[in-house]
Amino acid sequence: MSEENKSVSTTGHQWDDEEGYPLQELNNPLPTWWLYTFYFTIALSIVWWILYPAWPMSESATRGTLGWTMHTQLREELAAAKQGRAVYEEQIDSMSLNDIVKDSGLKAYAESAGKAIFGDNCRPCHGQAGQNNTPGFPVLNDDDWIYGGKLANISETINNGRGGIMPIHLESAGGSFSEAQVNSLVDYVMSLSGMDHDAAAAAKGKALYNGDASCYTCHGNDAKGSLKGKADGEEIDDSVGAPNLTDAIWLYGSSRDVIYKTIAYGRNGKMPAWGEGFQGFGKQLTPLDIKKLAIYVHGLGGGQ
Repeated sequence: MSEENKSVSTTGHQWDDEEGYPLQELNNPLPTWWLYTFYFTIALSIVWWILYPAWPMSESATRGTLGWTMHTQLREELAAAKQGRAVYEEQIDSMSLNDIVKDSGLKAYAESAGKAIFGDNCRPCHGQAGQNNTPGFPVLNDDDWIYGGKLANISETINNGRGGIMPIHLESAGGSFSEAQVNSLVDYVMSLSGMDHDAAAAAKGKALYNGDASCYTCHGNDAKGSLKGKADGEEIDDSVGAPNLTDAIWLYGSSRDVIYKTIAYGRNGKMPAWGEGFQGFGKQLTPLDIKKLAIYVHGLGGGQ
């Protein structure tokens, strides 16, 4: 502002440039709309302080005339969500697993709820979405099943648990066979899935497999496992849980050392029961939870 213009209010600050022309800072008033907006926010904050919890006190805070709290709102929202789920929960509870998956809406709801249950209880052992890479815990998104991949099989596994027992074979560990005999069994098992092996030892192992070691009674004469194989022409009970030895899918690993350890010292894998006879690590699952979880696992990609 030039020095001659005295009609406009200034802050009193003045700077002179090198040529002696003064530069002054104006003191223009705030725009009316902005000023009233500012006053409105002050009034609104006072109303807010009256209606809602606002000022902290020694043991609590002012509660406000509406009595609102975040805890109350949360409880109301949870109750509303529960009420919204009730129609699905009642239908799933009263229907069979096979009928549930025929209804696309119910199936989608069950899979979504089952995913949450899986994350809370099953993921530590079986991995995210069943994609496990830890030896001893089966992958759940392929089609390799030990006890069966139908909805009823999966539900039974979750509810009652499973206890797979591979007996000890090495004589020094409590079994009935020498080191050489155990190694011949190892070579035969490796030959079944096309792995490098000693052919002469594998031939001896095959004789043991179908003879004194009686491996065929669980794994079948063709080593296809208790679900697909037969022992002397007879079906094997599905509850045996003997794996297929010909598909190159390994629960504990495929190296010679791991296979030797399995045959020589046995295995005692255990899937805890999450329903009846609860042996889980969190809370016992309800029959409704087990239904939803079975449908989720079945839908991971390998369900039969």
